Amino acid sequence: MDRREFIKATAASAAAATLGVNLWPGPGKAEAANGTTWHKSVCRFCGVGCGVMVGVKDGKVIGVKGDKENTINRGFVCVKGFYLHKVVTAKNRLLHPLIRKNGKLQQASWDEAMDLVASKFRETIDKYGPDAVAFYGSGQAETEETYIANKLFKGHIGTNNLEGNPRLCMASAVGGYLTSFGSDEPVGSYDDLDTAELFLIIGSNTAECHP
Repeated sequence: MDRREFIKATAASAAAATLGVNLWPGPGKAEAANGTTWHKSVCRFCGVGCGVMVGVKDGKVIGVKGDKENTINRGFVCVKGFYLHKVVTAKNRLLHPLIRKNGKLQQASWDEAMDLVASKFRETIDKYGPDAVAFYGSGQAETEETYIANKLFKGHIGTNNLEGNPRLCMASAVGGYLTSFGSDEPVGSYDDLDTAELFLIIGSNTAECHP
């Protein structure tokens, strides 16, 4: 999807949200029409935690829509969440491990890739100690995944060198919240939007940014 398509989709999503309609048919109607089944999940694009329904047909993800039973987004999704299913089928999605050989990345098996990682870790730790290695986590990793990484690096390898994109990404925002409101997070609620008469948006493009 190019930028033009993205903007057009944003406009459609915004119009649907304003009118209170859903761009996707209801689960029952969709399943009856083409055999699609819908499964509850959570959008992982940002920290809002919107509930989504993932449409699956013939073992493939074909669409995403908001979960009307979710109390956070009440069935609505932003344009990024609306196209979440595109990530699964993207042509440039990495599907196999790649190892650089002779200056070029070459496809490798998982066993080969994991053996290489383990041997490099072992080599580095034996030579420089456990604090010579570190873990930098993804902002889209779930709590359970991050917990396992903590157990591996702190409990097994023996290092406290763990960092994550979420903390560094939000460090400046947290500082601003504490200074302005005395809390390390926004003091408002999404429910406040229903009664607000004025929206002041600074440094954000709501047509292309997540909430």
